Amino acid sequence: LDVAFNDALSNNSKALNTHCKAASTIGLQCLEAIDNVFNPPTLDDDTLLTLIAYCHPDQNWSDDPTKIAKIAAAILKTYPFPNKTDFITSTILQSYLRPLFSKSKPSTITSSGRKAEYQTDNSRDGIPDDTAATKPWKFTDLRSIPVFSWAVTEANNALISTHWPSYIPVLLTLADDSTTPIRQTGLNILSNFLTKIPAKTLQDTGLGQVFADAVFPTLSYLPSLTPEDESLQLLEPAYKALLVLAGKQSATGGKEGRGSSPRHKLLDHLIREGIFTGYLHAKNHVRIVELLCRETVEIVDAMGVHAVKHLKDMIPMISAILTDPFASAAPRTLLSAVKALQAVLRNCWPRLMTGSVWQDEIINALVMCWLNLDEPTNNISDDSLEEVRKELVTSFQALSAIARTEGTDLSARVEPLVAKAGSLAGLFLGLVDDDMGF
Repeated sequence: LDVAFNDALSNNSKALNTHCKAASTIGLQCLEAIDNVFNPPTLDDDTLLTLIAYCHPDQNWSDDPTKIAKIAAAILKTYPFPNKTDFITSTILQSYLRPLFSKSKPSTITSSGRKAEYQTDNSRDGIPDDTAATKPWKFTDLRSIPVFSWAVTEANNALISTHWPSYIPVLLTLADDSTTPIRQTGLNILSNFLTKIPAKTLQDTGLGQVFADAVFPTLSYLPSLTPEDESLQLLEPAYKALLVLAGKQSATGGKEGRGSSPRHKLLDHLIREGIFTGYLHAKNHVRIVELLCRETVEIVDAMGVHAVKHLKDMIPMISAILTDPFASAAPRTLLSAVKALQAVLRNCWPRLMTGSVWQDEIINALVMCWLNLDEPTNNISDDSLEEVRKELVTSFQALSAIARTEGTDLSARVEPLVAKAGSLAGLFLGLVDDDMGF
């Protein structure tokens, strides 16, 4: 279909939104009045689907989405579905959504929602076919995504475990869409779905790998190829989905031990291809760095002591953030880096004993960060910097506790530093000899 057609389609969608904004409030209020008189009213499937779509306050089809969502949710809450499971599986998934998504199904799965053994590329030169002919759910019937989200949220674990094939095509289509808001929504829905599907199903069907392959490309949506705001919208739900997926993988390894388990292999891939690659490409974007540090905490905590294999990359990355002389201008990023360091300390402490090359680098990073905070910074509140200072103290106390497990006291290491810069006494609280006068 030519560009003119798609332009006309876009204009029609805008006109439809304008019409909905004018009519939605009145229409929902009428339904609310009917609901009060005929309690409960008899509603056909199409009306129910529309009500479900309006339950999402993030839709832009009304002048007051929050108000409309409350009205729609109140009507649905008391509506007596004859069989809610049947309504979700038959009416929504089969009768309503399946025809809408039939032409945009990913090649990674079969028509029955299972992993495809052979894949074909149906796109034209790798360019997604974003037209009403292939994606009516995107251009023609805008109710489809919020309705699908509702179908995932309202489904219990038993329903998902039985009818999961009906969900898969829509999940993968949304998570792979080229439009940022749709991909973001798809990733959020996927995270919700993954919490409900049995781990055994993911492992036995190979869908765990299918989902991983579908989500990992989103981690490369980084500045400057992707606008920073859009990158932030996509990265957080992508990491969340992959962490939920990792939690569903087996933690049992083969002869090589737990570190070789499917769960830890996925986490290894996530920290290498996600965190380290992301930092390498976007380290000049402080909000991206902040997000990567937050996700580092989640990944390292999930890996536990097995994260020690990544110390050679993690500590230099965190150290570079903490020692940046301009880092105090972005206290939230700095705080997230300190939290990431704390995650490393509590999980990788066996490799951070005295004599470890990393112990010296950590002390150096804490010292440089502390001293940089003393430099005057415009438009940064003292409260923000004070929170960073508190976490730096906590980090050093954790490092000191690690040293004490082998009978080593770090006082001798830090006293010369305090002698050169008295302000460091606040960082090494409780370790510096009072006779030094600090």
